Amino acid sequence: SRLENLEDVMRRMRASEPGGNFDDRPEESSAQLSRERVILQNLLDRFPEVTQKFVTVDTIEGLGACLLSAFERVLECEFGVAFVSEGDRLRNIAQMGMDEGECYPGMTIDMGKGPIGYAAQKCLILRPDDFKSLDDEDHANVENYRSFKREFDFYVPLVHHGKALGCVAAGGMKRVVQKAHSVSMALANLGALVITNIQRAAEIRVLSETDPLTRLSNRRHCYSQLEQRLRDRNTSPFAVFLMDIDHFKSINDEHGHAVGDSVLVAVADHARKFVHPEEGEFVCRFGGEEFLCVVNLEDLPSLAARLESFREGIAGVRVAQVDGAGLNVRVSGGVSFCPAECEDADSLIRLADDRL
Repeated sequence: SRLENLEDVMRRMRASEPGGNFDDRPEESSAQLSRERVILQNLLDRFPEVTQKFVTVDTIEGLGACLLSAFERVLECEFGVAFVSEGDRLRNIAQMGMDEGECYPGMTIDMGKGPIGYAAQKCLILRPDDFKSLDDEDHANVENYRSFKREFDFYVPLVHHGKALGCVAAGGMKRVVQKAHSVSMALANLGALVITNIQRAAEIRVLSETDPLTRLSNRRHCYSQLEQRLRDRNTSPFAVFLMDIDHFKSINDEHGHAVGDSVLVAVADHARKFVHPEEGEFVCRFGGEEFLCVVNLEDLPSLAARLESFREGIAGVRVAQVDGAGLNVRVSGGVSFCPAECEDADSLIRLADDRL
């Protein structure tokens, strides 16, 4: 996978060099790519303490620091910045040797603007002299949107399968390294693979924690969130509200599972609006037609009023049936309290279930 990605970037890099169009004849491509394989393999062999860090890093910010550390070690660069793409912008994730106030965490650059944005958008490794050869419009775009006064030796995009995932700019290079241009690209290539893996891991984690129908947290993630809240002993008291949809089996039997699914989605949407995630509350689909909410507890009267308002709101929901008529939905619920009654997840849920 590393070599395939390297080859993709190399094709783009050669196409950008004056008179350096990539030759797609099989024999020529094979020879060129074999040389690039040697560069990558030498990098992996000569600097294992650097490249092995790419295997263990598990956050985007950690990757940025890892990349800059690699540029410092391999090319003896004195300063640099790393950005990751987020939509049409690039966000700073790490910096090295930069003046205070010149660069800061979370700093953003528009994709395509300035040297860093241009290199990222074009998926090309560029050096300061390369920008002088751009046409007037592109050159003006680069010069007018410079984010840094200093020049970097390399502007290296992080590219995976032709898509720009970010950009690293490094400068103050002390060591004279043969094929430094390709070495920089190889480091960035490793970084792009790590970004892809981190993003895919995050997507898989979300899928594993989410109910596919309602898009709420599933039972497994619910337990994880509840246990995390219980571990945080300085949180305010809270209540566990477990509810289910009345006569849900009859709804499925009489109106079909498609209508039953619509009822589940309608209740989930109402429950999603009921909780306040910014205050530590959450809701999940606990199983079947059951939903669980963890809500903050100020006092019993206000909680009772809030839950009754939620129940009445659900009763006002009408789900369309196959014949066009509306179907009213009702729920029943039970509540338990922490820390007044229980201080572990299973006991809180069991007590709420008994009261349900």
